[in-house]
This record gives sequence, C-alpha cells and structure tokens, in this order.
Amino acid sequence: MKAVPKVNTEGLYLEDTLVDDAFSGVVPFYVGIEPQLPADPEETEQGLAPEDEQAEETPEPEIAGYIVGISVTPGLFMPRFDLAAWEAYQDAIDAALDEFQQAYDEWSALPEDERGDMPHAESPPMPDLWIEGLTPEEIEEITRPQPQEPTELELLTVVVEGIQQQNSQLHEVVVSSGEELSAVKTASAEQKMTLSALGSEQVKQDLSTLDLKQQNNVIGAELVRKDISILDLYMQGQVLGQMLAALELKLLANGTGGESNVQQ
Repeated sequence: MKAVPKVNTEGLYLEDTLVDDAFSGVVPFYVGIEPQLPADPEETEQGLAPEDEQAEETPEPEIAGYIVGISVTPGLFMPRFDLAAWEAYQDAIDAALDEFQQAYDEWSALPEDERGDMPHAESPPMPDLWIEGLTPEEIEEITRPQPQEPTELELLTVVVEGIQQQNSQLHEVVVSSGEELSAVKTASAEQKMTLSALGSEQVKQDLSTLDLKQQNNVIGAELVRKDISILDLYMQGQVLGQMLAALELKLLANGTGGESNVQQ
C-alpha cells in the first residue's frame, strides 16, 4: 500500500489516501460512493455491464474528485493538480501510440528484407502537473511577516523573569524591614538606656528625698528637743518667778514688821 493525494473537481489537494502499490494515473471518485480502484484492466472490463443496462439501472453518479497517482510537488502553498494538462498529456500519449501503431503496421506490411529497424513508441514528456493553487497576491499575503507567537521557552523565560523580579522586590522589602527593625531595636535600646538613666536619676532623687526626709526627721527631733528645752526653761522661769515673788513678799514683810505678825 502507498499514500497518494486526493483532489476535488478543481484539482485542489484534499488529503492523502491509501491505494495499492501498483496504482498509477488518475481515477475519479464519486459522491457517497467509495472509490473502487482497478487492480487489473481486464478484470475491470469483464466486470462492467453494458452502458445501456447501467444507465437504466442507476443514475449517473456525481464526481466528487480524483485520486491521483502522482506525488505532490514539494514547495507549493496550495497544491493543485492541473486536470486540463493531464488530459492533454493523455491525448498526447494516445496520439503517440496511434502514430507508433501506424508506423508498426506499415513496417509489418513491408517484406522482411525491406523493413529495417522496427519502430519504437516514444512517449511524450510529462508536464508539470502539480501547480500552485494560490494567486501571487494570496501568496504575498500569507508570506507577509506575522507577529510570532511566543514559544513555550520564551513564555517560561518571562515567567522566570517575573519571579526573579518579585524575589528582588521581596528582598528589598526584607532588607528594608530589617533596617527598620534594626532602627526600632536601636531606638528601643536608646529608650531602655534613657529609662535606665531616668530610673537611676529617679533612684537618686528618691535617695535625696529620703535623705532630706531623714534630715527633716533629725531636724524635727532636734526642734522637738529645742521645744522641750524651751518649755523646760519656761517652766524653770515660772518657778524662778514664783520664787522671786515669794522673796519679794518676804522682803516686804521684813520691812514692815509684818514678819513677826505673820509668825504669831
């Protein structure tokens, strides 16, 4: 089996189909009918019914396209099989065969001693049957440079670059956060030192206040002692006053004679 091209009725390539290795030439296939490729021309002729009987039994099928036993010429944008050129080529082959047959008949009719070399059949050269199915304008349109879709590798590269950029930004955020954290730690340490200094100063002030309180207590105690001493002196002054008053009374009594009276 081998793969050969199928074309539509205009000769435009449709797809490949599998045929027998011995297949060659061009045969039609019909709408809704699987193509039956002849394996042997004699078998095909024997299997055919008279045309009149076939015409009476079934309507003539509609040709859908052709199976072409000639490989597609590479490099064509839209391969098209030139059916007209193929028919002309077949006519040229038939004409060459007719010419050969006529020459052979004439050669055979001559006496053997006058025949000379037997004529040979010469087949005409096969033309380029596969042609371009697009116009030059259509070819120019499809060959115009188009924006290329990014490849999978390019898309992956973009994704990797995006991830790297995100990592870089995250790194910057982490570094910035680290600096801010360091600044906060420094500020916290300074605050701790300030608090410690304030605490020390407060302790000093508390000690000074305590010392002052102790001094006030001492001064208070001294004042109390002074007050007691003053009170004691005051009481002693009163006692001395009373004694002086008593002495004055005695003196008055002695001066007036009242002392004896007093004694009596």
